[in-house]
Amino acid sequence: MAASTHEEWKQMAWYAVQTVPGAQKPRREYRVERTGTDERPSRGKGYRIVPNLNHNVSAIEKALTDNGFYCYMPAEKRLIRDRKHTDLWKVRRFALMVGYVFVRDPHNWDLLKATNGVAGIVKDQHGRPMAIDILDVMKVRSAEADADVEFDRRSRLARQVLRKSAKTDPRLQMLIKKFDIAGTISVPLDIATIAA
Repeated sequence: MAASTHEEWKQMAWYAVQTVPGAQKPRREYRVERTGTDERPSRGKGYRIVPNLNHNVSAIEKALTDNGFYCYMPAEKRLIRDRKHTDLWKVRRFALMVGYVFVRDPHNWDLLKATNGVAGIVKDQHGRPMAIDILDVMKVRSAEADADVEFDRRSRLARQVLRKSAKTDPRLQMLIKKFDIAGTISVPLDIATIAA
């Protein structure tokens, strides 16, 4: 059984796909919300369009997944200054290999080429799609996981320093309430530099 599993892993191939500029940024989606309640009639059209930005999924990842492809975009987390509250920092995801995404065993090459955000497929000297060794993809995933662990360690340390400082400062107590349970962190600039 172990030999057949090893053979399955060897048969599984990854291919590098070039992306168009901006495809690795988070995708802005729009959802429709109904306005008004059951008791009152709604004013105007009865709906409004609300922009929603999911920072955990890029436009190319969403497009490839919607077309049935299994993809992997190596990414790293970074602290980015918040636009509205400039003393706060938020966690954002950025591509490690700008301009490239990996796709596993594409079922339809024409559909892959036609997917929004795909600029082309990396090919060998004979014009055939070039398979990427599974060990190379695993090395990239391992490096990404190591970077995530280090980022999480630094974020945890920054939170501890912030909580200790907040015991005496009411402004910092208010900032601690803005922490997101899902893992995004808001850290003032001076606290982030102390923890690093």
